[in-house]
Amino acid sequence: MSQLHDQYGYKRKRAKKSPRPQLITILCVLLFAWGLWEIVYSFTGNTALNKSGVDTLYPAVNALMMVFSFVALSGTWSMEKWGPISFVIVVTLKLLVDLLFGHFNWMYALGYIPAVIFLLSLKKMRVTD
Repeated sequence: MSQLHDQYGYKRKRAKKSPRPQLITILCVLLFAWGLWEIVYSFTGNTALNKSGVDTLYPAVNALMMVFSFVALSGTWSMEKWGPISFVIVVTLKLLVDLLFGHFNWMYALGYIPAVIFLLSLKKMRVTD
């Protein structure tokens, strides 16, 4: 058997991964931790129980937005080009959802800082096959 084939005769995949910059690793870990906190916090009495009507949907919609951000962070973590693009879309949608439900906070606009850092690393990322 050659080094190009496994024990079953199939061609081995060669990894063509770009090394992930340390800044992207740190940002992904911090944003993932913040997203978990955001999901837990959105189901506390501060946002869920004091309102009625459509606003009671906010915790579920907020949690869904965080799940979408986890998917985008996963793409960024694996150095795939769709990750940072998805992250920019999710940050924008999160701001719009917060505005729609009356929970808008300018601090969430800080999400564009890691988004810009991710986009600056786009050249180092690979296109998913």
